Amino acid sequence: TYLPRARQAGCRIVASTAALRIRREAGRFRVRCVTEREGKRIEEDVVADSLVLACGALQTPALLRRSGMRRNVGRTLHFHPTVKVIARFGEAVNAPGMGVPVHQVKEFSPRVGLGCAISQPPHLALAMVDHPDAIAPVLEDWTHHAVYYAMIGGGVGSVTPIPGFRDPLVRFALEKADFVDLADGLRYLCECLFAAGAETLYPTVGGLGPLRSEADIAALPARLPRATTSLMTIHAFSTCPMGENEARCVTDSFGRVHGIPGLRIADASLLCSPPGVNPQGSVMAFARRNALAWLEEGR
Repeated sequence: TYLPRARQAGCRIVASTAALRIRREAGRFRVRCVTEREGKRIEEDVVADSLVLACGALQTPALLRRSGMRRNVGRTLHFHPTVKVIARFGEAVNAPGMGVPVHQVKEFSPRVGLGCAISQPPHLALAMVDHPDAIAPVLEDWTHHAVYYAMIGGGVGSVTPIPGFRDPLVRFALEKADFVDLADGLRYLCECLFAAGAETLYPTVGGLGPLRSEADIAALPARLPRATTSLMTIHAFSTCPMGENEARCVTDSFGRVHGIPGLRIADASLLCSPPGVNPQGSVMAFARRNALAWLEEGR
């Protein structure tokens, strides 16, 4: 929706192009870009007075670090580590084309959040990898099954570019206490699903389940096993945190990179810590706020 408006305002959109690195010369930015044209690799510079990076929480810090801008960059990666449960109900709870249901429980926030995930047959099959013998029966009766999750905000990671590779090296580590929080979240989630009428639960933990009654929840461990727990996340943020403390933050509270006039960031890497919810709304709100502030500066 924004691209047609941008084009009408004079924006030039260059597709199938990757930004390799940024240089600052004589007060301007030179972005070295690479593209494929007629089977040939072509590198050229895009020159700009101002630059906004919105490459996401992994590629924004990777681009900055490849460009020699490393202070506080890429050292505070956060996710929402998530353990899932596939639940079977006696009635249909799923349908073709159904998106992500917005069932959520925030009673235990910010330590633990519960919710429902997308549950089309491919997603169900993937979520059932810890219960291979039950994959076929679940897919035969998939409209009676859905995927639910318990997520936390623990752990911290890093993003490091590797010479010769386009994608950066991403590291992330959880502490023992995080696996306790995940175990509590799994227990809360199972209690909630049985109370909602679930008949069978399949946790994404090797060697656990299926659970067929609330009494089975007592057998869940107090701390999930690191080696056999299948964790996932679709939320990444906090690699270029915003704030006025230059000793800790990459940008100020309006997304302006400290010490580099004209360079801004407008993506999830600005978020200072795990929000405990889908970050999309926050990212969009900050981007709009900061863009309006930028326009005011130019008046």
